[in-house]
Amino acid sequence: MKLVSETQCASETIEKYLSEFLKETIIKEKKGKFRIIYSPELEKDILEFYELLLNPTTKSIVIVLLKSNIELSQIELVSITEKSNPSISRGLKLLLEKRIIRRNYHAPYSTYKINNKEDIFEKLHKTYPEIYHNFDGFELCYPQPKIFLDIHK
Repeated sequence: MKLVSETQCASETIEKYLSEFLKETIIKEKKGKFRIIYSPELEKDILEFYELLLNPTTKSIVIVLLKSNIELSQIELVSITEKSNPSISRGLKLLLEKRIIRRNYHAPYSTYKINNKEDIFEKLHKTYPEIYHNFDGFELCYPQPKIFLDIHK
C-alpha cells in the first residue's frame, strides 16, 4: 500500500481516515485490480490512464512508443522492453482498445504508434510527473539484428 509507505503510518490508521473521508465524500475510490484513492475533481480519463499505467508492461510500451520517432513492431517492442511476447501482446491489445495507440498493417507484420503524443504527455504530467519530468533521460536501445552468423569458426 503506497499510502502506508508515503505517510509512514500504520495501515489501520490509514483505513480509519480513508473510511471517514469516503463517507464525507472528500475523496473517492475505485476498486479493481488496484484500489485507487482520488480527488472527486479528477477527470475520468485521467483516472483510467493512471490505472492503465499501473501495469509495468503497459507503461513500458507507452514510454517506448512515446520516445520512438518511428513505428515499432511487436517483436521490436519485445526486444526493447525485454518483456515477454505474450505480455507485450496483452499490453498492445489493451492500448488498442483504449485507442491510445494505432496499428498499421504491413505484410507480414504490424507496427504500432501513439495516436496523440501531446495528449499522452499531458496525462503523464498529471498522473506520473516523475516520468514526465525525467522523460529526456530515457534512452531507447534499438535491437541490433544479427543478419549473418559466422558458422565457419
